Amino acid sequence: MATDALLKNEFDAIRGTDESHPVWQAAGLDVRAFVHPDLEDWRSNFKGRRAVHGPTGATIYGAVDDIWENRRTGELHIVDYKSTSKQGTPDLEGLFGSGYKRQIEIYQWLFRQAGFSVSPTAYFLYVNGSKQGGFYEGGEGRMRFETTLIAHHGGTDWVEDCICAAVTCYNSVEVPDSSADCETCRYVVQRAEINI
Repeated sequence: MATDALLKNEFDAIRGTDESHPVWQAAGLDVRAFVHPDLEDWRSNFKGRRAVHGPTGATIYGAVDDIWENRRTGELHIVDYKSTSKQGTPDLEGLFGSGYKRQIEIYQWLFRQAGFSVSPTAYFLYVNGSKQGGFYEGGEGRMRFETTLIAHHGGTDWVEDCICAAVTCYNSVEVPDSSADCETCRYVVQRAEINI
């Protein structure tokens, strides 16, 4: 949460200006921090960007971390901040990567539902806590972070069917079969095997 707040402050400081940011410059991006009166609501976990799914009536929502606007095309790039402290360069593979991709694709879908022109390219801005160097310098504790910007070409074709399937499952009196691919299912099975 602290790194999210610091990153939001970082980009808010240049929002509404023509200034570029070193992250954008290093990646060769021609973008600016998007300005919109509802941005703070869209970032709020209690409000977020909401859309009612017509076929099911389900309200879908999510809270974005940031939005960058392409200066040439006017398209919006959805941005998600991630922080970690691990060896190596962060990527979107492994345990959480597929979930992160689905999450940001839902955000893309939400903004398209509202009529925004949304680029298929979203960005994950990863800050990775470094274990190198000292912590206390000049009487202050400071943690260093290595920054990695990961572009993700998102597809939202799956979202409609997924919403319909989720609502059908929710309204069903049948309990769905468990799956070895489901983390929650694995947890419930493993928890049931523990004798307390």
